[in-house]
Amino acid sequence: MTRMVGMWRVLASIGCVLAGTAFAEAPPPARGQPALVEEVVAVVRGPGAPKARIVTLTRLEEEARIALVSRGAIGAAVAPLDRAALRAALVWLVDQTLLGDEAARLQVFEVEQADLDAEVQRFRERFARPADYRAFLDRFELSEEELARVLRRTLRVQRYVESRAGAGEPAAVERKVRSMVEDLRRRSEVRILDDLTEAKR
Repeated sequence: MTRMVGMWRVLASIGCVLAGTAFAEAPPPARGQPALVEEVVAVVRGPGAPKARIVTLTRLEEEARIALVSRGAIGAAVAPLDRAALRAALVWLVDQTLLGDEAARLQVFEVEQADLDAEVQRFRERFARPADYRAFLDRFELSEEELARVLRRTLRVQRYVESRAGAGEPAAVERKVRSMVEDLRRRSEVRILDDLTEAKR
């Protein structure tokens, strides 16, 4: 079955935004310009989840970059992400969070340490040099434990979705996935606190 169907096409749309771009490292904040400490963009709580999940802009950017790099879009390791890319990433991350919580609630598809180690290794090998991998983690102040946590959840969600959607014609599988996500959203609490539109900036 094609990996990451359905809402994963949202993530692919981010890749389209970034494709063909001459990637350059995002510039630091201008000197003397006040820096925003943190911005909450969404609050998500799935059915039966013990507490709501806070999605900050920083976390959203980290998750988008990890997801893109893990799928081969290595330029996302340094490229600035525009508002359109972040809006697409927010939709994807909300769905990921809800599906991850649902899999945890049902106690299905736990990821074995060996599988996680292999996933982390695959991510590391996306970079041309070990120093580039370390620079990525340092640039976004990510620990390897945080990276592994994101990859573990993504792998668990992938397996859960594939088990529910089954195999078949891609369009039919995508419809199943979308229906599953929409049902989950109806039973969840999702508050978008910043729709990441340019007009707000």
